[in-house]
Amino acid sequence: MRTIIINGKFMAERMQGIVRYAREIVCAMDKQLCSGERVLLVIPENAFDIPEFRHIKVVRYGKRTGLLWEQLELRHFAARRKKAVLLNLCNISPFFTGDSVTVIHDVMYKVNSADYTTLRNRVSRLWHVLQYNYLCRHEKMIITVSRFSKGEIERCYPSANGKIRVVYNAWQHIRTFHESSDWQERYPMLKSGEYFFSLSTLSRNKNGSWIINAARKNPDSVFAMAGKIYETEYDELPENVHLLGFISDDDACALMKNCRAFIFPSLYEGFGIPPLEAMALGAQVICSDAASLPEVYGSSVHYIDPRNSDIDLEALLAQECGDREETLARYSWDRSAKKLLYLLRGMG
Repeated sequence: MRTIIINGKFMAERMQGIVRYAREIVCAMDKQLCSGERVLLVIPENAFDIPEFRHIKVVRYGKRTGLLWEQLELRHFAARRKKAVLLNLCNISPFFTGDSVTVIHDVMYKVNSADYTTLRNRVSRLWHVLQYNYLCRHEKMIITVSRFSKGEIERCYPSANGKIRVVYNAWQHIRTFHESSDWQERYPMLKSGEYFFSLSTLSRNKNGSWIINAARKNPDSVFAMAGKIYETEYDELPENVHLLGFISDDDACALMKNCRAFIFPSLYEGFGIPPLEAMALGAQVICSDAASLPEVYGSSVHYIDPRNSDIDLEALLAQECGDREETLARYSWDRSAKKLLYLLRGMG
């Protein structure tokens, strides 16, 4: 296997789904590398919380950060190693680097263009669409995280046909979380087993408004939403909805384990890790029937129409679901890392 250079920009970024994927895949790869295989994790100077690896060598390189580090300094590092393969795990690759493999988690920026209304979001969208065009034309291999996303990439970018392989997300990282012992003291409005919990952001695809509308129609139930959401996003926030802001992994663990059910009403997901985390912690899951989610979760969750919040949640939860253990057994960071390494080794 040729030297693999891993784009470590994600090591300087706040935890989110694609950062979780990158960190967990790299850690799982490290456990499976053979003696003599050379893998370099190249990181910017502002990277933090670097794991201790047995086989992967960490290289802190350059003085820039963010996009400039990725497009200039990482490209310079990779270009000097002519026989290396550059592995990009978070949608973006430096231009003109020779052999590289990139994980495109989804093409939401392409298919949901109307969702990006601010100047910053429109610029971000244009940058990602430019990247998708470049990668689908020039990469020898593209990785994505579900068959749904594979189909979406091929539909939007026919030049990617035949290049795409699927390497799933997983959930075993949840075992490293520790349930906060004092969560009820800090969230006294939430009683164990009596509230609906969700993780969301301002992104329209996360569909936080579904929960707000469902709360209005279920006034006797309590709803807690964690993540980057502001009250100004909603007119007349119902009294039974509590916005928690950003919370720690340990708090998320506690709130998932003790909720009545975890709600995930997304309109568009390449995979969708949070319901898998909640399921692994024993929570019932109420999930959108859109995009990749039926593929990932099969019959193990309660499905909702993400565009219709007129629903009796207790009646929904009274319905039977399939075996969650079968769903959990399908996904493993170790298995995904093994497949990714197999694909990289096959590049010669």
